[in-house]
Amino acid sequence: MTPGSNFDDRLHDWFEDGPTDAPGQVLDTVLAAVPSIPQRRAGWRVPRRISPIFGFARALAGVAIAVGLGTAFFFVLRPTPGGVGGEASPSPSAAIIAPPTATESQAATASASAPASTAVAPCGLANLEARITLWEGAAGHRIAHVELTNTGFDACVIQAKARPQLVDGNRSILIDGSSPAAPNPFLTVGAAGVLKTLVQDGNYCGPAPVAPVSVAFVLADGSHVLATPFSPTDATVPPCLGSGSKADIEMQPWAP
Repeated sequence: MTPGSNFDDRLHDWFEDGPTDAPGQVLDTVLAAVPSIPQRRAGWRVPRRISPIFGFARALAGVAIAVGLGTAFFFVLRPTPGGVGGEASPSPSAAIIAPPTATESQAATASASAPASTAVAPCGLANLEARITLWEGAAGHRIAHVELTNTGFDACVIQAKARPQLVDGNRSILIDGSSPAAPNPFLTVGAAGVLKTLVQDGNYCGPAPVAPVSVAFVLADGSHVLATPFSPTDATVPPCLGSGSKADIEMQPWAP
């Protein structure tokens, strides 16, 4: 057997096995066959058949191509760590979150520091105006209809109840009520807003009052809101039901 035929047989067997790498025997055979392949001097005329050196070069090029293709198929079809077969399992990608802009950061800070509701200042005495719109009687009692107006330009808050008093024209207290019990929530009064209440008093057995008789409201801080009387000559007081009984006065909570 000649070196050329031995090389061809080994090359044929290697291609039949579908290799992914060139075996050492093939390379050894190629290197051993190089010195024994006859060389021909090139002439001016191109020979009609391919010389052995060109056949060897073609075979060697085929080996190189086969090795390259085998290597490419190996990397394409090799199993990946995440699965079996030629298709690679997708690896989780880290989500890239863009940093907030300056406007977004300021908005978030303002939202976190803002109170749950907008703070409204307490109503000042200068912006509160009360007046009696009507007196009516009921079973030994007198009931005053009172309106409270916020004359200011801004909304303010006031507690739902105060301590009511029945007073005369000299600001003398005819009947003194009790301080409101808890809970005593705050009400918001808008600019030019009006709240209403009913004040009921009974069992006045004192001296004749000086007109005009009116109603006052003692706030939590001790200040007074005096209602404008129903008329300048009004001296309405509840009837005396017994000198041994205590006079009383109470108010309903302010309401729109």
